[in-house]
Amino acid sequence: MRKIGLFVLTALFLLQLQSVGQTYVVFKKHDPNKDPNLNPFINFQINPDSNFIINPKYNWNINPLHSDEVNPSQNKNINPMTNPGLNPQSNEVLNPIFLKSLLPAHPSWNGLYLFNGNNEVFGYITVASQDVMDSFDNSGTWNGYFVRAGRGIYNYFTVVGVWTGMFLCDDNSAGYNLFDKNGKWTGIHIK
Repeated sequence: MRKIGLFVLTALFLLQLQSVGQTYVVFKKHDPNKDPNLNPFINFQINPDSNFIINPKYNWNINPLHSDEVNPSQNKNINPMTNPGLNPQSNEVLNPIFLKSLLPAHPSWNGLYLFNGNNEVFGYITVASQDVMDSFDNSGTWNGYFVRAGRGIYNYFTVVGVWTGMFLCDDNSAGYNLFDKNGKWTGIHIK
């Protein structure tokens, strides 16, 4: 009986160790502190303050305030309030309350990490479809979603579907940068 108990405890320990190890390996591929190519404060090609091509203040094609095509107030096709296919409240496949595999705590979760200006994990992003990415805070609570507005541009909406004015722009390399409603980079980036 002791041998069986010891075997079970050893097996559980090894499974836990393997799980933690796999999580670290996945996170390591996204960690800007470990890979300077992913760090916008070291790699100026992915820093919008240094690279004007990826900065919506200078490139109006990627700025919802200056381009009706990527502005959900002007373009009803990219507005989840008028396009229910993009709205997790109307489309259960996009809603982490109904589809638990979208949650960062799910064992099979494979998503992106939200980093603050100090390169600390600030939240999580789950790609729910080719047009919608769900956003979660650091504790894994669903706090909104991003809707694709164009190539590499995503507008941020609250859980109930209100556009915040914030948006993501592709950094042309490894992820996205988050901009406020005035087109200023927040320092937040996604890898």
